[in-house]
Amino acid sequence: MKRAALLPIALVTACAGAPAPQRAPVAPLPAAPRPAITAPSVAAAQPATEPAELAFVLRIADPKRTWDNATQLLPSSALVFTMGSTDPTKVLEQAVGPDLAGIVDLDRPLDVAFLGTTGDHAVASLSVAERDVPRLADRFVLKELKEHPGLLRVERARNAEPDEEAPPWACAFDPGERRDGARLLCGTDVEDIETAAAYLVQVVAREPLDADARIELSERTLRQAVEEASDTDDADEDDGSAGALGEELAAGFLREIERLNVDLTWGRADVEVGLTLRFASRRSPLTLALAPATAQDAAPPPAFFRLPADTAVAFHTQGASRAELTPLREAAFKALRDDMIDDGYDETRLDQVLDRLETLALTGGSLVFGAGANGAAAEKALAAYQRDKGAPRARKAARLALQGWMLASVEEPAQTWISGIKELLQRGDELDKFKRSAPKDGARKDDEDKQHTTHAVVRAPASLPAGTLHVEFRSKPLTKDAPPAHTTHLYVVPAGPRTWFGISEDDAALVDRLRVAVAPGRDEGTLGAAPDVDVLRRRGTLAGGLFSLAGLALLVANGDTPEALDKAAKDLAALAALPARGGVAIPLAVTSEVLGSGAARVDVRVRLTHAGLQDVIALLAR
Repeated sequence: MKRAALLPIALVTACAGAPAPQRAPVAPLPAAPRPAITAPSVAAAQPATEPAELAFVLRIADPKRTWDNATQLLPSSALVFTMGSTDPTKVLEQAVGPDLAGIVDLDRPLDVAFLGTTGDHAVASLSVAERDVPRLADRFVLKELKEHPGLLRVERARNAEPDEEAPPWACAFDPGERRDGARLLCGTDVEDIETAAAYLVQVVAREPLDADARIELSERTLRQAVEEASDTDDADEDDGSAGALGEELAAGFLREIERLNVDLTWGRADVEVGLTLRFASRRSPLTLALAPATAQDAAPPPAFFRLPADTAVAFHTQGASRAELTPLREAAFKALRDDMIDDGYDETRLDQVLDRLETLALTGGSLVFGAGANGAAAEKALAAYQRDKGAPRARKAARLALQGWMLASVEEPAQTWISGIKELLQRGDELDKFKRSAPKDGARKDDEDKQHTTHAVVRAPASLPAGTLHVEFRSKPLTKDAPPAHTTHLYVVPAGPRTWFGISEDDAALVDRLRVAVAPGRDEGTLGAAPDVDVLRRRGTLAGGLFSLAGLALLVANGDTPEALDKAAKDLAALAALPARGGVAIPLAVTSEVLGSGAARVDVRVRLTHAGLQDVIALLAR
């Protein structure tokens, strides 16, 4: 019998169940007739610690309802293949035997500790039905484990035949300290049960569970992740200062994580997936930036609801304060400066550029971002390219169809950005003129540029507000494998105290969407006028937004090379085969709280409708 025969293993990949129903009052039960199952006194109990071999813990509030929900989402054939049956009670019987399965209450919480480096063996802690607790010694032959007082190993059922085959899982009882706290602990061997029993019963079972299911990573697993992130033996030596900084920031961020949970909550028509990170402190620049203090009544930036209605990926954030971003800003600009000096740029002129850039970037405050593309046009253009890969026109059209458009907005006057960008363009040209033709000895050597790009400030369309900045970046290929010649348009658009940015190779599509975003008093065609948008208006969030699988695929596709076009065609074809074609909008919300001890907590919540969940399941099953 495979270990997957036990119910908890299947529930690792199952969807969460609905909240457990309220139980009716239970009449007092008579005392257990045998002292062997008397619960140990509280004074005698030793504080349990996390097992050294623990990888993670799975908790489920209501296993039976979780199973029912899983059978609605997954094909019954999949459950039969994984578990051997679509009946959870039968699965449990196969693992522990019918006698022990008969006393388990599958309407009450179930906890599973996964042990080993990869969590390859497990111990399940199942709730014992209250009515059966007084008769455990009558129904089973129990043996107290001397090194673990109060833990009673189940030798066999008293009515079992001498030659009856033992179930694949060994089990033991912990009577618990409360009348309803008895647990049945089962695993592949007794040693595992002895390792995890006290922690599962005395620590895990006592912690409240405010979700239908939860996975809790152990401290050992988190520390192992930190060690792997800190191991730079395999790091690319050509990454330079920026690469080294990225590794340092990631390692510092991971070091400060003291707890990571993944929650599942089942609703009437959707499933909410939550990720909770608790940080021991905020000393790391990245932690300080990603876990800022947020006002509990903070509303999403108004610009978020001005994004076009066909936005496929939308995001907003209150942002960290300037002070919270200072360590990250200083470290990032230092690394950028070091790398550019190594690349041969003049230090004096470089400092002038970076000083100006630093007045604009990572200064704190809210940010809104949105992106979209015409998926149908992209599929059509990619299909034409696949039919005739040798045609330059087909390649250029397919690449253009993948580019889409991107908008961003900040609550700052546009003139600050317009003057800043113009100055940066001018100083950047001067900086390039004085760049050494070859980097210093021992410095990083980048690959030869494949295209040459120039820029020009041109007239903005009359349909956009007066004072709009329009910059064209014109790129021409220098090598055969370079992207085709193309022009990218950048707009900086004033909208009262707000600034909108737009970038795309499709000038007409970009201008149309900027017009929608900046039009005063016009909600038609905006995200704010879209149906079911109220979920995105939640107050007190650090960040939020929505995305779709198709939108993400289009956002990351670029088509700059034939290989990239082939990959994009493959990815879009896979999405087109999904039940909802990857087009279901998935909302998300992020909250951040700075705790009095200097610690912090960040929660990320994603809501999946039934159609969206079917797409995710189908995609993961491939």
